[in-house]
Amino acid sequence: MNSDSDKYIMDIVNKHTPVVSDVAQKIQGLLPHVYAWANGHKYEVKLSGSLAKGTGITGTTDVDLFISLDPSVSSCNTLENVYTTLRNRLSGVGYTTREQNVSLGINHCGLKMDIVPGVKHHALGFDHSLWKRKAQTWTKTNIDEHISHISTSGRTADIRAIKIWRKLRNMDFPSFFLELSVIEALRGNSLTSNPSGNFKKVMDYLSTDFITRTIKDPSNSANNISDDLTQQEKLVIKTTATQTLQGTWEEAIW
Repeated sequence: MNSDSDKYIMDIVNKHTPVVSDVAQKIQGLLPHVYAWANGHKYEVKLSGSLAKGTGITGTTDVDLFISLDPSVSSCNTLENVYTTLRNRLSGVGYTTREQNVSLGINHCGLKMDIVPGVKHHALGFDHSLWKRKAQTWTKTNIDEHISHISTSGRTADIRAIKIWRKLRNMDFPSFFLELSVIEALRGNSLTSNPSGNFKKVMDYLSTDFITRTIKDPSNSANNISDDLTQQEKLVIKTTATQTLQGTWEEAIW
């Protein structure tokens, strides 16, 4: 870094770094409810999302949990039923449960959590089927591949800067879509630290190519991540990015 704007961006990113030391202990209190819901089927609960990828910031969803269910679940449950019964279980033990797209949101021990249930395709594999509530259909994905794809991209600091920009404007921009969009915007650019230049490149991309670009799930090319937002929702992001380019760094993120 060799400019005041680079230092400013990194100071802001560091200011928004989350403290996650006690997350594992708090998650333990949720596990008895997952055990009861699984009803004898094998399962694994794993940390996913931004904390696992190294792209978390303060003030957004604190914890993303993925529940990986054994393929035997499919013999007696549809994917919709898997999603619905988990919602019912959480609501039944007192959580205010928010139905999202593939996840269920709750507040637990002072943490905001997004919980995604998925069913393995094969007992020894990592591909999973998820229920997509908004589209009323299912999709195939691989959470482990997502984590690896983002965490090893060399763009985690750039992603965090854009997540701060999103948070400050309270925009609807799903995290995985955002992460992949940052990687796409910076494709072909050096991995040498250039936070202010990279931030501007991402804003340029969001204000131009983003609205028509198709972003695929890296673990399933049939899954268009860009379909997670409507054209109108994408237009809000495009317009906001255009406005950001016209302002100062202090107006962009703080």
